[in-house]
Order: sequence, then C-alpha cells, then structure tokens
Amino acid sequence: MARTEKVIVRLTKQEKEKIEKYAKYLGVSMSEIIQDYIKLLPNKDC
Repeated sequence: MARTEKVIVRLTKQEKEKIEKYAKYLGVSMSEIIQDYIKLLPNKDC
C-alpha cells in the first residue's frame, strides 16, 4: 500500500531523541516506529 499522506508532529527534544535512539536500535526509520504504533490502535469508530 502506497503511503501518500503526511503528518507533522511537534515533539520535545527528549521525545525526538528517544524515538531516534529506538529507531536506530531496531535499524528502522522513525516513520516505521510510528507506523507500527498506529497499527496497534483499536479499530473503533469515534
């Protein structure tokens, strides 16, 4: 599935460093970390 949408998120310096370190540890991009967390969200209508 092609990813065509873009979201801009503001983070603190500490939050950005945390996700950068985790992504580097796993050998993936920061986007992949966020995409994986989104997949864990329940599929409920709000």
